[in-house]
Amino acid sequence: MRLNEIAAEFAGKVAIYCVYINEAHPDDGWQIEMNVDDDVIHNAPTTADERADLAEMCVLRLNLKVPMLLDDMSDTVDGLYHALPERLYLLDADHRIHWRTVSGPRGFDPDAWAEQMQALVG
Repeated sequence: MRLNEIAAEFAGKVAIYCVYINEAHPDDGWQIEMNVDDDVIHNAPTTADERADLAEMCVLRLNLKVPMLLDDMSDTVDGLYHALPERLYLLDADHRIHWRTVSGPRGFDPDAWAEQMQALVG
């Protein structure tokens, strides 16, 4: 997985985390065909423990080596960063947004993210 490769490449230079936010396509809400085909169908979590369980499944299914953090049940991170359904950010040393992808799967560009990291940290 490309995120694991990028994390390994920048280990010790950049702190990289994934944040598990609210379920984008819950079974009890709007569903997409790809999730049905891949058997990735879950109800929207109603507790932090349920969200943690889904995050753990995500880590295991994707063999993700990047540490996974959880958004709170008020979706604070998603609200601040407009992360739904997926998005990449790069913050500078002062925690200001240096770069971000556009929201959604078409904007998910790990290679552009890595290029921006390289430019920021040298």
